[in-house]
Amino acid sequence: MMTAREIIGYMESLRNEEQRRILMRFFKTGPREYGEGDEFFGLKVPQTREVVKVAGVDFPMEEVPELLMNRWHEVRLCGFLILVAKFEKLATKRLENDSEAIKKRDEIVQMYLQYAERANNWDLVDLSVHKILGHWLLLPSNLGDRDYKIKVVDELAASPCLWKQRMSIVCSWKTSQMGDPSWCLRYAKIHLHHPHDLMHKAVGWMLREMGKRCSMDLLREFLRQHAHEMPRTMLRYAIEKMSESERKEWMAGNRRDRLHDYGLRPNQKPVPVISPFAGIPTPDFVEMILKGNDEAMFYLLHQRLNHQLRERYNAYQHQLYDDYEDVIEDFYLYLRESGRYPYQALRRIKSKNAFETWLLNTFRNYLNNRAKEENRALFMSFDEHKWHESDESFSDEQKLLVCSQLIAYALQVFYPRGRFIFLRSLLTMLNKQKALPNTEVAKALGMSDISYRVTLHHMKCNLAKFRQRLLRGESLRLDEQHQQMAQCIYGDFEHLYPTLLMYYTQTVNTLKCAENIKKLRLQHYEATGIMAHEPDLNDSTNTTIKAFWNKLNKLLIY
Repeated sequence: MMTAREIIGYMESLRNEEQRRILMRFFKTGPREYGEGDEFFGLKVPQTREVVKVAGVDFPMEEVPELLMNRWHEVRLCGFLILVAKFEKLATKRLENDSEAIKKRDEIVQMYLQYAERANNWDLVDLSVHKILGHWLLLPSNLGDRDYKIKVVDELAASPCLWKQRMSIVCSWKTSQMGDPSWCLRYAKIHLHHPHDLMHKAVGWMLREMGKRCSMDLLREFLRQHAHEMPRTMLRYAIEKMSESERKEWMAGNRRDRLHDYGLRPNQKPVPVISPFAGIPTPDFVEMILKGNDEAMFYLLHQRLNHQLRERYNAYQHQLYDDYEDVIEDFYLYLRESGRYPYQALRRIKSKNAFETWLLNTFRNYLNNRAKEENRALFMSFDEHKWHESDESFSDEQKLLVCSQLIAYALQVFYPRGRFIFLRSLLTMLNKQKALPNTEVAKALGMSDISYRVTLHHMKCNLAKFRQRLLRGESLRLDEQHQQMAQCIYGDFEHLYPTLLMYYTQTVNTLKCAENIKKLRLQHYEATGIMAHEPDLNDSTNTTIKAFWNKLNKLLIY
């Protein structure tokens, strides 16, 4: 294992005089410049990173201060990058809530803050602060809660040291990447009138990243309020990712009266209602949910975590057949309606700060399970769907038991849209009416035609799997609600249709498409004279067990 002295000696052996002169000019080390007196070996950053790799994350913590206190710029950078490597190893999803990892992360942060003044140039700050301090702001800590963390960063912002001030804003790079814009907005406002050009660039840069990662509307709202007082360098950095025409409007309209007249910018609509809530801490969102304000949480949290959720979706995209918007809508419905992960589970989360981790991990597991099911369904052998003559050897009671368990289990495990399609198929099958066109139903549900057909395919594949398990004598695991449903269907088969119609209506309301489906049914009635999914005049819904068994089997053959 290398020691600090060995690292310093090795880096000195790589000394490059020509590169050293270039770096001395680049980092402004002359008299009365911001990097005055700093000394360089002449190493490029990739060379320093190679040294960090050789030292490894097991490099002793007690040796790091010797690197941080060294006079040579590259050696100090090496010390900070070793702390970064150590912190990142302890900040993986698996170790976020691990007690030993939390303790070690806190030790790294304390050392980083203790030697913060040794990061005495912008590159030392920018390559380390967001990966250590910025990440720590959103992780569990034994040192204190969010208020304590705000106090820590406030002290950096209030310090007379330029580099500590830069740390307070650049640490928000990581928080914005993880979907929390509140840190950037807080310290951008604090440093709005800072006199130094390096801080103008840093604040503008962080605002730009916040807009790109979290919400461009939120960035525009900040500019609407403060563009008239922002230094032009700061404003120019903040609007860098906007269109050329919009950049010109902001730069030309850098006056309070012009921005007040236009709102955000010429011809732009007001910022959505979501913007005023964007700075609410995540634990407060949890409190809103626990108080029953689910609807507000859906959209606020979606906006805040959209970047992280989309990153996880992209990792599975090649295994899924639905677009991100369809998947995310199903996920939120799944959270709301599923018996396995209801929002009531939040009450069992000990730390409200762990909510984001819980949600992102749940989404990852949801995508993983969905990808596995889609892959299994698409490549399932057709042999699994062959019906054997032995089916007829079952008595009516046995068939009815299988049917009731199958329906109840399907409604328990299907995603909301699959549940809707399953019930619609059963109702159409029972009353002998012509089904509503799939393309029109898909449109009413806000789904693409291919997304609807894939969902229908999954529904049939899963039903066939459940049926085969029941016929083999397996017992499907039903929760209390669906056990009662199965008993109701089995106990009074004559009322099967009204029972299914009741659950169908509930599912439509859950999907928030009741009006669209109602309009579609009325259009169907005007065209055919039959109200879809209502009993016909011949009362054909009182089907026999044998007939229903045969119809259900035919439904599963495709």
